[in-house]
Amino acid sequence: MGEAPRRELTSERLRRELNFQVPEELARRVREAAAIRAKILKCLEGREMTVREIAREAGIPESVVFWHLMTMYKYNLVEPAEKTEDGLYKYRLKRGR
Repeated sequence: MGEAPRRELTSERLRRELNFQVPEELARRVREAAAIRAKILKCLEGREMTVREIAREAGIPESVVFWHLMTMYKYNLVEPAEKTEDGLYKYRLKRGR
């Protein structure tokens, strides 16, 4: 059997058809955001953690963790699990995702 045809990525098609180039700064920021979210998701694998705990373990500032965590909450990747005695929420990966 022959190889299945390779699906062309939208960005490749835009570059080819419209001679469109993604600015390097934008591409760098997108890669950086993806890496941060991957670190957060890895921290939450099989456990519940506060923003502070995630920040400490991942080596990312709390404000950055919070921003990405709220974005992931918006898109149903994470959910609040419980509130600690200090009034902080612990987060976990969304069940059934």
